[in-house]
Parts: sequence; structure tokens; C-alpha cells
Amino acid sequence: MLHIDIWADFGCPACYLAKPRIDQAIAASGHAEAITVTYRSFELFPDAGPEPFDSFEHILHKFGGDQAQAARLEERMAALADAQGQPYAIHHPVASSFDAHRMLHLAAEHGAASEFMDAVQRDLLGEGINVYTAAYLANAATEAGVPAARAEALLAGDEYANAVRADKKLAREAGVTAVPFTNLGGRLAIRGAATADAYAGAITQALTTGDPQ
Repeated sequence: MLHIDIWADFGCPACYLAKPRIDQAIAASGHAEAITVTYRSFELFPDAGPEPFDSFEHILHKFGGDQAQAARLEERMAALADAQGQPYAIHHPVASSFDAHRMLHLAAEHGAASEFMDAVQRDLLGEGINVYTAAYLANAATEAGVPAARAEALLAGDEYANAVRADKKLAREAGVTAVPFTNLGGRLAIRGAATADAYAGAITQALTTGDPQ
């Protein structure tokens, strides 16, 4: 058995690129039935509020430069996404992902975390849709397999808020400062978005390695 923990955020382009590569590596491993995955919460923009702003604002704040340079960075990301068959919106909204992460924990309770992550990332980073509204999150969770009443109840309260904070605490303790961060059975860790072949090699190694170091 191998358990994989993946820290990620919905608005993280590298996480968007990494997820299908990890899925591909697991499917090709020949041991998919022996592998479980937990998606753990990590907020790239912990100080963001509920009102979305354009992703270029974040890029310019983080890297400096001008609109043309921001466009080049995002166009490079779009080319990487296109190479593996993913759409990419170079302009997409940024806002607090805390409620989305709470919903991710609820989706995991119903065995739908991967489907929920796929849908939200595709809509946000692939289509530029505002995924931060309660209406969107409830609908996406329901389509992924969460009972509608449970999704709506979560958004009306603070359920799983402590679980999101616990994931963030685990990340700090593990020295995680950027995502995606993939921990394979406590034996191997991959920082950033690796290739599908690299993930496959790490899975093979982790499956054949003994107890965690």
C-alpha cells in the first residue's frame, strides 16, 4: 500500500499541470488499487478577500514588470497546459480559496475529492470562471458527488475550517512553502510540478522502499 499526500491550491497553475501527470503515473503504475491519495489544503493567497481580482495583479505584485511581461509568463503557462491537452485562461480570478478548501474536505468524505479538484481547477484556470462563490462551490461539489444538502450546509457554517487549518499547519511543519508538494508514503517528497515519468519513478521507488525514513 502507498498513501500519497498532495498539498495544492485551486489557483495554482503548477498544481493544475501536475494533477493529470500524477493521475497518469498512478494509472500506469500497475498498482493503482494499492495507492490512495489525499489532497491537502494550501492557500497561495491567504490574505486574499472574497472579492476576486485579476491574476495579472498577483503576477505583477510578485514578480514586478509590466502587463506585457505578465502576459508572457501566463502565455508560457498556457503553452505547457496546451501541450498536455488542458485549456488555460491567461486571465483568471484570484480570491480567498478557504471555502473551496473546506468543500474539498467534504468532497473527500464522499470519495469525490479528485473530481472536485479537477472541476474547480478546470473552470478557474482553464476557463477563467469565478469559482469562489457559494453558488459555484455548491454546484461543483454536487456534480462531483456530494449530496446537495451537505454542500449547502457546509457553506452556511464553518465545517472543516479546522481541517483546512490543520493541513496548513502540517505544511509549515514539513517546510512546505510552495505547491504542489507531493509526499509519497513519508518516504519521498517532490517539490513543484514534476513530469509524469518522474512521478511514475517516485511511485515505483516508494512502493518498493521499506519503512519511511
